[in-house]
Amino acid sequence: MISRLLLLLFCLLTMLPTGAQQTATTSKGAGTSCPVVKIQTERLPDLSVPRNGHLTFCAGGEYVVAGGHTDGFVPTPTAEFYKDGRWHLLQMVYNHDCGSSVVLKSGKVLLLGGNSEPLGIGQTFLAEMYDPANHTFNGFSCMDQKRALASALELDSGRVVISGNWYHDDGIELFDGNKHFTHLKGVSRQRSFPLIIRTAKDDALIFGSQDTKGHAIGSHIADRLKGDSVLIPLLEQWQPLPLPTHRMAESFIGDESKGLYSYLFPVKDHQGQLAIAKVENGEFSLLPTDVPVPMQSPWGGIEYLTSVLVDRQRERAYLTGINSDFRERQEEGCRHFFLCIDYKPTAKGKPAILTLYYSDPFAEVFAPPVLCEDGSLLIAGGMQDLSNFTPSSHAYLLHFGRPSTTAAGSTPWLWFLLASIVLSAALAYLLCKRKPRKRPVIEPTDPKADSEQLLMDRIRKLMDERQVFLNNDLKLEDISKELGVHRNDISACINSQTGCTVPQFINGYRVEQAKQLLRDVPEKKVSAVWMDCGFTNEQTFFRIFRATTGMTPKEFQKATNKM
Repeated sequence: MISRLLLLLFCLLTMLPTGAQQTATTSKGAGTSCPVVKIQTERLPDLSVPRNGHLTFCAGGEYVVAGGHTDGFVPTPTAEFYKDGRWHLLQMVYNHDCGSSVVLKSGKVLLLGGNSEPLGIGQTFLAEMYDPANHTFNGFSCMDQKRALASALELDSGRVVISGNWYHDDGIELFDGNKHFTHLKGVSRQRSFPLIIRTAKDDALIFGSQDTKGHAIGSHIADRLKGDSVLIPLLEQWQPLPLPTHRMAESFIGDESKGLYSYLFPVKDHQGQLAIAKVENGEFSLLPTDVPVPMQSPWGGIEYLTSVLVDRQRERAYLTGINSDFRERQEEGCRHFFLCIDYKPTAKGKPAILTLYYSDPFAEVFAPPVLCEDGSLLIAGGMQDLSNFTPSSHAYLLHFGRPSTTAAGSTPWLWFLLASIVLSAALAYLLCKRKPRKRPVIEPTDPKADSEQLLMDRIRKLMDERQVFLNNDLKLEDISKELGVHRNDISACINSQTGCTVPQFINGYRVEQAKQLLRDVPEKKVSAVWMDCGFTNEQTFFRIFRATTGMTPKEFQKATNKM
């Protein structure tokens, strides 16, 4: 019997993947160090209009998609904003298919250029302003030259620098922040969707790796607003990714008040290995990371498609990609990847920590995401079957929750589990050979469950007695410091014990606090309740309250007062 069990153990262990096989399913050159975690997906109501080539931004605490083209590759002069659990359709002045947008310090949004005809043909001079306060668009002026696939960035002075074009001459122009666009200077190289980064209070660098027809060009020569072009040695070896958009305002990790102008952007070397570049006040370097950027996943290669999206509040950044063989295997769906870059350790001289999140396969390739205030990502629209003729109307929120076991994970636990099973069976066989004797029945316990329950009790005590959820800037790191427990353990515990992510768990307490205020202080205005519950703004409060209770705060207050 023992020999048979040992033989079974040997057979099972030989079926497990070897260390070399594990390495092959993870990041190129990174071994098995980079965690691979499944992202949590929340389906939102569909857009009113399927669209691709559109602009997505956050303005006035609301998420907006604007312009682009719809079915048949036809430009659409419509926009829609998300509020109270649904999309609200708006009429724009122009369509801005493959145009540019800048969320200004004033809170308004400048929308520029785009294709002049269906099928992505031509360019336009058109400029309009979106006012989120009253959800209106105003066509107020035109650019100095017609553009599509351009980039734009607001300077500290309030002026906006604009450069880049598609199948048309490039150049640099400035918007004065009021109504006027003026030509500033020519460019050393014609570019489409260039990177524009501030290097000082009112100066910027402009560079990129593709010309106005999408052909690869060297990016090591950059234009400056003030002065002649400059040579960037790092970009002779590492090229910025030729992306369909570079939204560098969303890649900013600096501090204007301290004169620190820092950005992150993805670069690739001649061997195809990706890295994250950092530029600070015009000085270029590679961001140190704990492992190389993963180029492989358990499902094959990864093709990164967006610029770096920075969550400055949580000091994390995201890079989005898809499985690189999606074009050949479209019937299986498109798996999206989100590389999380925890760059906070670099402030202490330590490497940034990388985590690769993945989704289940989708039928479409989504448009670039926009960052939500709770740290999740919103993706809306895109294209199905990689076709501009069949844009998507789907929208999702992506939540970064607890890690889950994947094919890329290491397997020592399986060895231990199988060995335990076989040894336990052998021990049971030996015990059966002995004369049985009556033993008291003892209920089995799970030490891990007991440990998690104790930690959960401490977390709830921190919420109930200290009410830390009232801090609208509360982070997982804050809870970790309070309890002296690693953040990953806290996240895993909350997810295991409640089935919620950390933000969902915290917001649950905030909603309960709001319900109590609405019940006990009926004279308190609903618009003022969110400030006393830990929410960051009224829009987030209304969305989460309604999703949790099925009612708006006013509806809840009325229902409570009638009781």
